[in-house]
Amino acid sequence: MKQPKGFERFPLWIVLVSNLVSWSVYFSGFYLLYLITPALSLLLFVYVIYLELSVYREGCVNCYYYGKRCAFGRGKIAKIFFKKGEPKKFTEKEVSMKDFLPSSLPAIATLFAGIYLLYQSFNWLVLGLTVWPIIVMFLGNPIIYGKLACPNCKQSYIGCPVCEMFKKRAMKGKK
Repeated sequence: MKQPKGFERFPLWIVLVSNLVSWSVYFSGFYLLYLITPALSLLLFVYVIYLELSVYREGCVNCYYYGKRCAFGRGKIAKIFFKKGEPKKFTEKEVSMKDFLPSSLPAIATLFAGIYLLYQSFNWLVLGLTVWPIIVMFLGNPIIYGKLACPNCKQSYIGCPVCEMFKKRAMKGKK
């Protein structure tokens, strides 16, 4: 079998950048919801843990990078907590935009919390934390996924439903 292109182990700097960006959105939400009430912040924290565990259980265990350092560092962590899955399941999975709604909820919660707080009283920090998820969505994620992660990922060359979906969407825009 021909070895697919991409990193065998992603450089540590890519892992750090990708995690800093995604976790910064989570922490923005934790903080803004905490300002409203700590219970909401705790609820978001529990939800984020649930989301992360879902990624490990449904994706990482079946991925080429299981036990290795992927662009997000999850492959190595997955091996510690979960048994290896079936790689074929990874390539056979169908993904659509509605599958991203659960992972978008922390950003949506951050936006609503920020808008609520800004309505109560204007604050530059709150404004910055409120717009941060939008900046990440339209600038950060395209760089992370489009330049750093997916083009250098062996799983994307083997078969990745997320990469396939975004490639199809990109091609529609070019027609």
